[in-house]
Amino acid sequence: MSLGIDEIYHIIHMSGDLAPLDSWYDDVFSPRRGMMDNHYSSNEQRYASLLTIGDCVVEALAPSRDVEGWDAMPIGRYYKKFGPHWHSLAWYVEDVGVVWDHLRSRDIRVLRGGGPGAPDERPKDFVPIFTHPKDTITQLQFMQRRTLREPDDYHRAGDVDPRFLPGWSPTWWATNHGLTLERLAYVTIITNDLDRATSIYVDALEGTLVGEGESKLTETRDLYVAIGKQVVVQLSQPLTPGSIAGKDLETNGDTIHAVCFKVRDLSAAERYLKEKHIDIVERDDSTILTDPSTTFRAPYRFTTAEL
Repeated sequence: MSLGIDEIYHIIHMSGDLAPLDSWYDDVFSPRRGMMDNHYSSNEQRYASLLTIGDCVVEALAPSRDVEGWDAMPIGRYYKKFGPHWHSLAWYVEDVGVVWDHLRSRDIRVLRGGGPGAPDERPKDFVPIFTHPKDTITQLQFMQRRTLREPDDYHRAGDVDPRFLPGWSPTWWATNHGLTLERLAYVTIITNDLDRATSIYVDALEGTLVGEGESKLTETRDLYVAIGKQVVVQLSQPLTPGSIAGKDLETNGDTIHAVCFKVRDLSAAERYLKEKHIDIVERDDSTILTDPSTTFRAPYRFTTAEL
């Protein structure tokens, strides 16, 4: 039976304070808002916004450090350990129960959403599920997608992904924005064990290996795995400790490392990034690597290369 993995739901960018991160995304990416803005969850003790950028959604997230006990919650514990960083990757699926059964049959720990005390039982409908990050290298989330016809029993009323509304087009960023952004290219996950990573993302998640090689630019050995209808995951093993990926792996261990967008014009994107005070640390003829210290500690890449 197919897992029924569809498009990306969101990629989480963790920070210590939501307001500055929200403002930075508005300034740099001009995202479409309205699905969820500065939303507080008492169950998770966090603030979050869902920001649509082209064909992708980034969730800007911060622990609610103004609430007593925030640092005992999973999001708070993550922030205390890793600080600002990419946090996790989420997909839409046809049936969360099917994914729950499949992953547990592979000895991958999976938990229901709903905060502490959520029942450890097979979910259905719009209950999200989360993997244990140690079992999937980074935490993964799976969620059924809402349509306009379905009751809003998890998020606030009206929280429908704009990418699936009539008339939506992701092409505005390619023709009207300084980044000339076309689409999500890939999401990078770093590890020292590519065999294990392959068994998770190809075998357990039913991904398709679509490319492999070594990159002089990123100083990594890379496998590219297509998962679901949209996302390519780049599984990367750093080859040198001094690279951006090597430093991240040494500091944080196996984790989600970078997000790469496909752009139409790399030179235009580079000029725009410099205007926004985002530093370029490395580049070649097709790809730019930004300095994570200028992107809230989450490495961004921009490329004209086709996988």
